[in-house]
Amino acid sequence: MHPDELKERIAALPASLQEALERQAKAYIAVARLEAQKTKLEAEIQRQEAQDSDSDNDESDSLENNLELARLEANVERLKLKVTETEDRAEMAFRALGKTTDAQVRAAVGSNPDVIAAKENLQDAKEALVERKIVLRHQRQEARDARLNSMQDADVDVEDERLSKLSEGLAAAREETILADVQVEVIRTTVEAYKMLTQIS
Repeated sequence: MHPDELKERIAALPASLQEALERQAKAYIAVARLEAQKTKLEAEIQRQEAQDSDSDNDESDSLENNLELARLEANVERLKLKVTETEDRAEMAFRALGKTTDAQVRAAVGSNPDVIAAKENLQDAKEALVERKIVLRHQRQEARDARLNSMQDADVDVEDERLSKLSEGLAAAREETILADVQVEVIRTTVEAYKMLTQIS
């Protein structure tokens, strides 16, 4: 290589290196920015999903269902009192027959037909309340799932598209950093090689 040509190339290297370093810096800044945007979007999606899944059951409860549960619970309480009153009457009637022990009283009250019937009615009412709560809980869950699915169907495409675009941009930015790193390294290697040539010449 002619000495004058070598000098011209050496003179151009600082500008080329500066341009390569600027490209490298821009590439790394772009990667950092896109990573921050992607992380923020993912956090927003997770937060929205958590809010949707944590919706209160009250949102799905209708006034009619609440009133029905209130009636069933009131019926259970009424039948509890009925059992107590029936047991008291049976105990008083048995004690009126003469001297008895507590064990005899308990046995007599427990076998009294009216007491047995009152307890059966109470048990039926309790089971009806539990069954209705299970049905309503299932209905609430189905309504909530349907609402969430509807919201997700509306949002998932937009969210997926945004994430997809950010991921594509991030991949391109990372590729740019690799190319910029290579360019900087090539220029620096060239500088060292030209320095050696100038020393030799």
